[in-house]
Amino acid sequence: MSAARAWLALIIPPLVWYGQQQGLAGPLRVDCHVADGWPAVVWGVASLICCAGSAALGWSQVREAGLAAWVARLGVAGAGVFSVAITFGTLAAALVPACAR
Repeated sequence: MSAARAWLALIIPPLVWYGQQQGLAGPLRVDCHVADGWPAVVWGVASLICCAGSAALGWSQVREAGLAAWVARLGVAGAGVFSVAITFGTLAAALVPACAR
């Protein structure tokens, strides 16, 4: 079971980041005011919470032996990298008016 948790910790952050990018881009194609301001911030905070949960899941497996520990470490590092990307995307969506893009 620990190997499955480690692999989940590795896979979840890029999926969350991709979901955040597509979740904000889809409504913008239809109406640029839909994802303007607070909806983008709420979506970004929810994505950051998912990345934090993934990092916690990976951190719980770091002390395991073998491949699961390495995968868990990569998952924790990936959660950090994708959290930074989500933060910048959220700040950009919150500060730049959606209709200006």
